[in-house]
Amino acid sequence: MRIAIISDIHGNQVALETVLQDLDSQPPVDQIIIAGDLCLNGPRPKEVLDIVQGLHCPIIQGNVDKEVVDDNGVSGPKKRNIITWTREQIGREGIDYLARLPFSHHIHNPDGSDILVVHANPQNIEQAIFPNAQDEELTELLASVEQNVGALVFGHLHIPYTRRWHSLLLFDVGSCGLPRDEDVRASYGILNWRNGTWEPEIRRVEYSLDKVLKQLKKCGIPHSDKRAKILSNARY
Repeated sequence: MRIAIISDIHGNQVALETVLQDLDSQPPVDQIIIAGDLCLNGPRPKEVLDIVQGLHCPIIQGNVDKEVVDDNGVSGPKKRNIITWTREQIGREGIDYLARLPFSHHIHNPDGSDILVVHANPQNIEQAIFPNAQDEELTELLASVEQNVGALVFGHLHIPYTRRWHSLLLFDVGSCGLPRDEDVRASYGILNWRNGTWEPEIRRVEYSLDKVLKQLKKCGIPHSDKRAKILSNARY
């Protein structure tokens, strides 16, 4: 069994299309999972929604997906402006689609341990699992993970990593459209079941960053200069 997981696209159509092209060049996968944060903060939110819906694969809700849906004014004015612009781009149909997305996706492995895919952690869509998280924090965040789950896959942090915690593989697949680990290349993950265990692979894919920067400049998204700087620097 081979599973591909793409997370944190953030309206970056060019990065998503390049990742999907790279995935097509790899050995076939049994399933693709999209782990949330689909369209906010990028120049092509509607196009990204169209592409991921066309994949006909499981897609879960991320924290910024929920922010686009809620429109409750709790964010600062700059973020509110971007949320409003994104809602205008995707329309009522896109907003309703984001609202229907589930919290998690469970993959049953008939040959061994299962996979649980979440956006940030199994408890909520806001709190990141850091690679250096202490045992006490992991015990709390992962308390609900069933014993038959051997791999927990997530994004949210925008920094890819793998870590073994007791019998559980923690696999952050990073960000497709907005990396924050000082590597501007798109990131996604593949899990391969081999020899009785899940083997993780983080793939980095170079895409046309200049094209996305031009899209940011022309698309009308508020605070485009800041969005371009964050994308170009690829760090917090």
